[in-house]
Amino acid sequence: MSLAEMPDGDAAVDTLLTRIAASAADMLAGVDYASITAWRGAGYITVAASSDLVRAVDDAQYGEGGGPCVLAEQTAVPVTVPDIAATMSWPGFHRQATALGLRASVSVPLFAGGGTPTAVLNLYGRAPAPLVALAAGVRGAFAVEGIPADGFGRAGDAGTRRFLIGLGLALQRRVTIQRAVGAVMAHDGCDAVQAHQVLQERITVTGELLSTAARRVITGMGSDPDTDVHVVVGPPAGDVVAVSVTGELAAPVDAAVSGRLAAVLDEPATTSEWDLSGLRFCDVAGLRLLLGVRDRAVADGRRMRVVAASDAVRTLLSLTETAALFGYPPPAADADSDG
Repeated sequence: MSLAEMPDGDAAVDTLLTRIAASAADMLAGVDYASITAWRGAGYITVAASSDLVRAVDDAQYGEGGGPCVLAEQTAVPVTVPDIAATMSWPGFHRQATALGLRASVSVPLFAGGGTPTAVLNLYGRAPAPLVALAAGVRGAFAVEGIPADGFGRAGDAGTRRFLIGLGLALQRRVTIQRAVGAVMAHDGCDAVQAHQVLQERITVTGELLSTAARRVITGMGSDPDTDVHVVVGPPAGDVVAVSVTGELAAPVDAAVSGRLAAVLDEPATTSEWDLSGLRFCDVAGLRLLLGVRDRAVADGRRMRVVAASDAVRTLLSLTETAALFGYPPPAADADSDG
């Protein structure tokens, strides 16, 4: 389960934060140390660190009540220090970081189901260039509250791509949960705490993920028309039929949507060319549905090709290594059609 799906007070939160710190230090190019800052009771503490050496850098920030990790927790936005040597706003942070030879840092707010910062992931490095590039991707993810566009979708190291995709998906789940909270508040005339309790009671009964329950609440209250999936099938051109899919293809997938996608195979054309550039969001459940359509097409001796994809779809195909199954990306001559 991801952090975004957990209640803020869940006992497993700190265990997951420890794993996040360790994996960030291992997977991200240019990150020499990673730590997790969280507010506990009367002050900040480091709940996890990839090395005890970096705790002194965090402690210096707590001691002077300021620094990138403190600011990220207070503002709920990422804080980047591209040149620690030139940063004099936080003398304690400057002194301890430079003593370790650190030259750049990125502090990233992390959110559990409550929607406010549960912790901050601190990334420290001795080489500034990789962290400056990573910071751009992090800011992009926060700007769109989802998977950042282009840059890290097709370029960058594999670890950075995985991190940014995970961060983007977590931010998308956070948006969904907060929209559901707002819908419950408006419908029931309650406050945010009570609205969160409604969602928690729902997942206790159904066993759903928090974001899945939130989507069901939003759909049930009729407040989310923009997430509808639209499938448009063009007239056949010889042996090829063009298919356009827009909206958000994610769990829970409505049976009617599955039916509309499968109905494409009823067309007489032997090849279907799919434009997925209008899919703002696609999760693993949506990908499984597309793979199911593709498998049926292959079994019938047909071809299903993706000729254009949104950033969300493109990065998901890359992460799951399924792009080749859909013939994506298309040949160079058709690359201009890429969304």
